[in-house]
Amino acid sequence: MYSLPVIKENKPSNYLKILSWLLIVVIGIGALLNIYLGNITHPKAFFVVLIGFISFVIGKLSVILKKQKISFGTKLMTENMANLYRVGYWLMIVGLIATFMPL
Repeated sequence: MYSLPVIKENKPSNYLKILSWLLIVVIGIGALLNIYLGNITHPKAFFVVLIGFISFVIGKLSVILKKQKISFGTKLMTENMANLYRVGYWLMIVGLIATFMPL
């Protein structure tokens, strides 16, 4: 018998994924152009980068304090610290794009 796949409302469709990545690329190119030209269009958005960096450091400190000086990724972190680490990365990326966004 043929069964239909279960629809998951929390998973974006392929169309939405492609559209999202295209939007990120377009805004990212505009942000890189503004960085090259030295235009800071939204300086207050840099606080998002700082919040992201603090989240990233807290997640990374959980590994460093366990005597593991050099590590990459989230392998040695607890689930909560790994999530904080990932959120920190995303906030830093989004904050940089928002700081130099051409809009």
